[in-house]
Amino acid sequence: MTAPAQHTRSGRWGGALTQRPLPERDAAIDALSPALRAKLAGIWLSRAAMERRVADSFTVVAAALARRSRDESLVRLAERAVDDEHRHAELSRIVASRFAGRELPGPPRLALVVPEHRGASAELRDTLHVVGQCVLNETTATAFLETCLRFATGDLARRALRELLSDEIDHGRVGWAHLATTSTETRRELGRWLLPMAYLNLQLWREESPVDPEHPPALSAHGAPPGEVIHAALVDALASLILPGLRALDVPIGPLERWLEAGAFTDRAPSELV
Repeated sequence: MTAPAQHTRSGRWGGALTQRPLPERDAAIDALSPALRAKLAGIWLSRAAMERRVADSFTVVAAALARRSRDESLVRLAERAVDDEHRHAELSRIVASRFAGRELPGPPRLALVVPEHRGASAELRDTLHVVGQCVLNETTATAFLETCLRFATGDLARRALRELLSDEIDHGRVGWAHLATTSTETRRELGRWLLPMAYLNLQLWREESPVDPEHPPALSAHGAPPGEVIHAALVDALASLILPGLRALDVPIGPLERWLEAGAFTDRAPSELV
């Protein structure tokens, strides 16, 4: 276990963890069985670890934008996103602690594997890092949180999810704003990387939210809906949000579109990748 993630006074809320304080008590949590409380504590602590890893990913994004973007405000947004993700990690740890009924230490730090994107130029590689984290992962993360919020009835979970969601929307905009300023040639080259990036992104999401035939409804009430519901929401985000946005920017989307039409399977690699 590690120490809680650290956010700074220069962050979004001047050092505060949330825009609005989380509730001190939630009667719905008190009514849960010890087994369900332990399960939910594990789910939220796992989220804390993943949010901490996203903070590391945004350091890569911020550096890429510092090299490639003329818009200093985008660089600052990406730098603030690092702080945001530290806040998300700590917020998730606190929620996990409330379910556990005791103060939990921070989870082990997950290693960040930065995609090499072999064969891409240095300039394109930077754009791929921004697109992969912001356009793909943050947009699907927004869909994930919206789905969790739609099912949640517990006061603590709903408040925490709203805080997380308000930041993720901003994080996704960083990628779209950068992509809109890239050259026609860069966007054309980007097209052939989209399918492997989206496939691996969705594969990771599915590994982190497996389908459980015996999913207890109480998990949904506290921010953890069934895996199949999450998967459907993520595929819908790819098809209804990401694909149209890429099309509007004249990014070639043929292979990605065909994979989505085939069901966005992740149990095997798409034929274009074999």
